[in-house]
Amino acid sequence: IFNLLKDLDEVVRKNAATCIREISKHTPELAQLVVSSGALGVIVDYVGETKGNNRLPGIMTLGYIAAFSDALAQHVIANGGVVPLAQALDSEKEDHLRAAAAWSLGQIGRYSSEHSKAVTDAEVLPLLLDAFLDPQSSDDLKTQAKRALKSVVQKCLHLPALQTLLSRAPVNILTHVTG
Repeated sequence: IFNLLKDLDEVVRKNAATCIREISKHTPELAQLVVSSGALGVIVDYVGETKGNNRLPGIMTLGYIAAFSDALAQHVIANGGVVPLAQALDSEKEDHLRAAAAWSLGQIGRYSSEHSKAVTDAEVLPLLLDAFLDPQSSDDLKTQAKRALKSVVQKCLHLPALQTLLSRAPVNILTHVTG
């Protein structure tokens, strides 16, 4: 099924990504099986190469895998998963896709200062803050952006990344930066 992520037919690719997402989300063992099979790099490529709703199952797969453990989140980082998620957060037009990317980034960055640094190195904090502060953002996007900001900032020891928030972030976000 992993080879189908490289198929020329976009529908086949999306259906393969959806199937992998459904496998990955159930247990840590199944998520580990996806990682151990070497499919993570292909999923990361899929997220980087696709646009719009076709991107969603890949975005969610990366978040589901990272949600299970710090080791699995580290695999997502090591396979370059943060950058395509940041690009999705920045460039997608639909809020549900941006919310999914924010959620996935929050799952990756919540474990330790190393995980958080991997997220902040992709300059994600300003993107999350922009999504949270934008009056045009949906409630779901605002919620996911706020949660991701909170979880990443709470583990962040990289001061330059935190300084980008100081001048623009509202008090409810700054309490996590200074706390």
